[in-house]
Parts: sequence; C-alpha cells; structure tokens
Amino acid sequence: MRWIKYRSFLFAGLFCLFSCDLPEEVYDNPLDLEYNAENGITPPALIFTPKESTVNVGESVSVNIFAMEVDSIAGTFIQVIYDNTRLALTNLTLGDILKSNVNPIFFYNDDSDNGLINIYASFLGDEIAASGTGTLAFLTFTTLSPGTSTIRFGNDSEFVDRNDNQIILNGLGTGVVIAQ
Repeated sequence: MRWIKYRSFLFAGLFCLFSCDLPEEVYDNPLDLEYNAENGITPPALIFTPKESTVNVGESVSVNIFAMEVDSIAGTFIQVIYDNTRLALTNLTLGDILKSNVNPIFFYNDDSDNGLINIYASFLGDEIAASGTGTLAFLTFTTLSPGTSTIRFGNDSEFVDRNDNQIILNGLGTGVVIAQ
C-alpha cells in the first residue's frame, strides 16, 4: 500500500515536470544600465520605452523617449526617424524630466512625408537645467499597415549645457512597433 502512495506522488511529480512549461527569464529591461551596456548603450543616452510594442492595425501605440543619466541639459534637439508607411504620429507631449520649476520652450515638427520628427526644448536662464534619468517626451502613433517598424534616433540628436557646449551622447537606442 505504501508503494502505491509513493508511486502516485512520483507519477504526479514527473507529469508536472514534463508537462509544465518553465518560464525563461528575460533580462531586457530598457531602463537597466547593465542590459543597455551589454547592447552598446552607456549613459548619457537616449532610449525608447517600451523597447517593443505589439498592437493591431489602426490602434494607437505609445512610445516614450527616455534620457538616461544626463547632467545639466539646457537644450535638446532630438530627431526621431520612423516608417511613415506603417506609422503616423498623432500626439507628442513634453516629458517629466524637462518639467522643472519653469517649463522649457518646447516645440516639434513632424515631417510625415519623410518619417522625421524634430523635437526642440530649451530652458531660458542661467540656473535652469534638467538632470537625471527620465522621460523627455511622450509620443503616440497610429499604426497604418501590418508589419514591423523600427523607430530610431537620428545621429544629429544632441543635448547642450547652459553654455551651449554639446553633451556627448554615448548611446542611441531603437524601438520596435509590430502591427498585426
């Protein structure tokens, strides 16, 4: 009788072991410094969060432009390049890291014919600058057709300090939107 009892536990354990899918651990948090360093992006840097989004065609998708470990930014020019046959920009707003006691001058131009968004932000005054890690801008796209679209930063993207000295960016991430 004892053997039957143990055999039942043994079969139940083996059944669970062979029939259960074990989750694979994935370490690809786009805000993780170690993960980004392994992918050639070290601060100060620009990345997109989330790194990948999947939505249905015709739906909206939100993408954030995230600055990693920046120091004393007084002005920014960020160029975003996207696939204008698959995505259309529907909204762009100022991110949290640029909001201090005084909001910066902030504007953008969406050249939808060429899939380029030029974002400009600047603080007026000697003592106002942005530092740290946080969201620079919130973008919302509508998906136009099925497929995979890569969103990336243009190489001309830059930050400057209050003396108009360029702050070197050590990495520019990419984002992916998959429309089904």
